[in-house]
Amino acid sequence: MKRFLALLLALMMVLALAACGEAKPESAAPAEGGSGEPSFQGSYLMGTGSATGNYYNFGNAVCTIINQVTGANITVNATGGSTENARLLGSGENEFAMIQSDVFSYAHQGIELFDGTPITNFKAVTACYPEMVQIVVRKDSGITSVADMAGKKICVGAVGSGYEVAARQILGAYGMSYDDIDEQFADQATAKNGVQDGTLDGMFLCSGYPNSNVTELSLSGKIEVITIDQEHLDILTKQYPFYSPFTTQTDEYNLGHEITSVAVKCMLVCADTFSEDEIYALTKAIYENLDAIKEINSKANYMSLEAALSGIPSDLHPGAARYFAEQGIEIPDYLK
Repeated sequence: MKRFLALLLALMMVLALAACGEAKPESAAPAEGGSGEPSFQGSYLMGTGSATGNYYNFGNAVCTIINQVTGANITVNATGGSTENARLLGSGENEFAMIQSDVFSYAHQGIELFDGTPITNFKAVTACYPEMVQIVVRKDSGITSVADMAGKKICVGAVGSGYEVAARQILGAYGMSYDDIDEQFADQATAKNGVQDGTLDGMFLCSGYPNSNVTELSLSGKIEVITIDQEHLDILTKQYPFYSPFTTQTDEYNLGHEITSVAVKCMLVCADTFSEDEIYALTKAIYENLDAIKEINSKANYMSLEAALSGIPSDLHPGAARYFAEQGIEIPDYLK
């Protein structure tokens, strides 16, 4: 009997030791209040823009560093831009995206491009860089201000694009509408060709500065980029809070002068299914390795903790908010 009990006790000890030594999978995102260090893992898609555009290149730079730091695998997805990105988030086909701040606002409110069909299942992570509304005209068109566009053939953007809405808003600030111009709808590359060959008098676009299409046009010396005066800047920024004034600091288009217009922000957004800890870890990976992102893409030079919330209209992810608050950044009530 004693031998049986001794054997039984020995067996129990072996089982207990085996259980203690058993490997346990580490949670990718400890629950709030847990003692583990927050981490970000998994494979995801990020919607950007065309494969030759700013969004795609910048998104690739951000993902490269996030993936290296966290061990996650975010793949950059070439798309039609902000509007399509919002819809891809809404359908669950993508988990991350680059989106203009105005399109973010339209999607959440269910207006303009999303009239009656709001998409609200995504949140902001950080503002990235300004996207300037650029109004490009032929020098021989006689256009020196937005008001001079009356009766002219102007490309306002592709149907359903974010900057087509911007074109309407800017015309509206001057008391004008499409009834006052000969509006044309086309993508940016087609519009560039139209300005170049003279079939268009001008074009609207929204892009980080400088824009490669405008740079190409400027080589001929036959274009001008219109400045928006202070009176109309005030009208636009008051009526549309996602706009901010933007003045160029360099003369990339060889115009001989600076350009002042309005800008929206390129934002990094994520699906609202991510936990607070996951997005905390992702945001930390971005800002603690920002210099590495800057080395890959110069648009990141606009990024800083102080500017991280600039232009975000609403719905900051709690994980991003937690990281920024820890860095001493005050979170406005409208973002909570």
